[in-house]
Amino acid sequence: MKIFVLLLALLSSTTVFASWEEDFELIKNVPRSYEDSGSICEEVARVQVQREFPAPQYNVIVGIAYGDASHVIGELDVVIFDANIQKVVKIGEVKCWKDVAGGLEKAHEQRARFLKTVRSNKATRFFNTSTKEIYSPEQFQFVNEFFSIAQKGSVAQGFDKELEYTLLEMKNHRYEMIRCQHDGKCARP
Repeated sequence: MKIFVLLLALLSSTTVFASWEEDFELIKNVPRSYEDSGSICEEVARVQVQREFPAPQYNVIVGIAYGDASHVIGELDVVIFDANIQKVVKIGEVKCWKDVAGGLEKAHEQRARFLKTVRSNKATRFFNTSTKEIYSPEQFQFVNEFFSIAQKGSVAQGFDKELEYTLLEMKNHRYEMIRCQHDGKCARP
């Protein structure tokens, strides 16, 4: 029995490691700064959402800011475009916070701010914070599906989806990405 439990523990830890290896391969060439603690969660969320919404039908993008001509009002963490209709079909807010309930509250506030902005008659601009690509406001006009996503264990506390990693694992992965960039093995912004 002890051997079975030991083997089961070994296999489950190997599975998590193999999953991080796969995710690492998918994000290591993305030129992004990981100084902000939430950036690793957004990139892992992007990879996880891409598995659910694969190319070429969908394009999953992180970091689209929106605002008026003079300032940024907010940022959308994960945006899913349907390539066939060139419209946004879902938007996700990523919150890897120690205070999970506070993170969920913040995600709901950000969703409400976005909806208030797009429903107003004010001219709104949308752009990718990394590539500076510009998006048409019409692409965001009719989106009505949203989700919240956070670290492992957050669904039980009200989030719609959760990442495959705990908050501590996400912190460790963030440091690994920073080290990898420092060593010149991963893309830098």
